[in-house]
Amino acid sequence: MILSLEPSRKKKNPTFFNPDPEIDDEEWIKEHQVFLIEQEKERITKKFEKENEKLRESGEKVLKDKELKERLQVLKDMEAEFKAENKTGKIDPKRGATIEKLEAQIQKMEERIKKQETEAQVREDNKTVALGTSKIVCVPFEFYIQLLIAQ
Repeated sequence: MILSLEPSRKKKNPTFFNPDPEIDDEEWIKEHQVFLIEQEKERITKKFEKENEKLRESGEKVLKDKELKERLQVLKDMEAEFKAENKTGKIDPKRGATIEKLEAQIQKMEERIKKQETEAQVREDNKTVALGTSKIVCVPFEFYIQLLIAQ
């Protein structure tokens, strides 16, 4: 989207705009698009059901299935947008998107990735510590049992 808004950015920082080899796989992109559509469908359906539940509890008329179908129309728009993106290979910027907003989103995403990597490393370190302490506790206990048996 940044390149769509300002193509000259690629010359300023070409390494940033090089595609990631892990994500540049077309199959992965299509699978991810299907995942996004399913996720959105689930979100819309759950929201619709919650609204109906609240209306039932308050004694008002519930929303009809026609309303849900209208809300799910967004999914068809998403599918059409993804098809166009796949065909052209370019992503059109969303309404109201600016370079500053997109860079802020990238920064937030990078911070989340770093945080999750740190958490994963801490969990792995804790596993190692837990195994080490259990070995320390078990060895003297086994030694104590052998002493009792020997007596």
